[in-house]
Amino acid sequence: MNERILAGRYRLQEVIGGTSDLFLAHDESLRRKVAVKRLPGSVTDSNRHHWEQEIAKAAGLHHPHLLGVYDVVVESEGIYLITEDLDGDTLSRWMRLQGALPVERAIDIARQLASAIVQAEKHKIVEISIDPSTVLINQDGFLKVIGYGPLLSGRAQTERDLQKTIGVLLFEMLTGKAYSHLSPMQQVVADVQQALQQSGSEHSWLIERTERIVMRALGNMDQGSFATIHELHRDLKAVHHALGQQVERPTQQAESTSAVGRMKGSMVEAAQEGIEKVAQLRHLEFAKRVAEKSAPKRFSLLPYIGGLVVVVLVIAGLWWSLGDETSTASNDGKGTSAHQFTMPSLIGKTEQEALQVLADNGYPEGKIQWVYSAKDDAETKGKIYRQSVDPGKSVASQEGMIILTINSAADAVKPGEGQGKPSDQGANKPVAEGEVPDLRGMSQQDAEQLILKLGYHYKFYISKGDTPSGTVYSQMPEAGAKAAQGADVTFYVSQ
Repeated sequence: MNERILAGRYRLQEVIGGTSDLFLAHDESLRRKVAVKRLPGSVTDSNRHHWEQEIAKAAGLHHPHLLGVYDVVVESEGIYLITEDLDGDTLSRWMRLQGALPVERAIDIARQLASAIVQAEKHKIVEISIDPSTVLINQDGFLKVIGYGPLLSGRAQTERDLQKTIGVLLFEMLTGKAYSHLSPMQQVVADVQQALQQSGSEHSWLIERTERIVMRALGNMDQGSFATIHELHRDLKAVHHALGQQVERPTQQAESTSAVGRMKGSMVEAAQEGIEKVAQLRHLEFAKRVAEKSAPKRFSLLPYIGGLVVVVLVIAGLWWSLGDETSTASNDGKGTSAHQFTMPSLIGKTEQEALQVLADNGYPEGKIQWVYSAKDDAETKGKIYRQSVDPGKSVASQEGMIILTINSAADAVKPGEGQGKPSDQGANKPVAEGEVPDLRGMSQQDAEQLILKLGYHYKFYISKGDTPSGTVYSQMPEAGAKAAQGADVTFYVSQ
């Protein structure tokens, strides 16, 4: 094609992807490659204001998984968007070449997509599509969504469509099979379970959580679909974060250790310099005594003071160089020291047995989150069948929180008994100091955050209730009851 320059700086070089509205160009001012997209010919004076608003929203976005918009050029024949140039393949083609993916990789890709959608919605961009043919991915598995706002070509997806697309992608990434909307849900569940069991993941809790995410995203009503894309993103992010803590923590610890090492190295160098200075002082003192041995001796404190300072430096340097940072106690602000211990296996233990084991290891009860979810398994009835921290992993007693799931039904409180209607004010309802808040009608996550914010401990049961899936339908103590900080609050979430 004949080269053309837009706005005196963007030199169009070639057409991309065989379309006539997408070009590769060179930014003459900043000397970089860019992509240029010409908006549809339907842009007129009457709808130009709408396009300008959408472009402004897209240009204000800065997110790693959304195509970045650099500039806009308005010419007589149309509007051109200047965007970042991307290297990579379409997600659909990349998936065909990869086949079935490890469950950790599939979760990461789904999280990237959900993250891009959530970020776009926060900037009030509601027109978005994550069709695999318009999502780019590089060789490292890093995604870019290019179909949103003014960059969208074709029909925008509804929020339910977006959730289902992520569910379909997860199914295909895990199984390596094409998803069919005509397949019975029982067959879909069986395919996912088989793929997860064959994945060889070292995390026992990951298989069940991943299966639940896939089924809910696909709209399996037995599992309860996600209320919003934000809820789906939270679940994916939580799993990815749990995996990242276990995978990336050695790197972070190494960085921390290297920083401590640099500090120690500086102290050791200072100590070594101090030792050399002591030797120099002694040598000078000896030479002085030889030269003036016939002269009357004068007493001076200066060498002794200098020697004392150097000795202090030497001792500090040796302490830093020989000390083991893993044995240094930290404090959680309440006078309790943290220490490392190896997480035991709590599977098959009762709640009291688990509490005793963790207490023997110095793990505080306030750092334990209990989840009660009924499961049709007589062997695990009333016992723990899942723990968030794998056995054998080294953890700090004051670090993070562990989640223990018990096979138990929510039989302590009947739904709605003495509770009235669920609150429609949620976390915005004012709560008097020392009073238990009204959690009914709130989402599980909002209820957890509010309870922790007020200084209480909590447990929750998951069972059939009379409120929408994922929301609180009953609680103990009831709203308004007096309770000191650190007290237990139990709530019940609809399945």
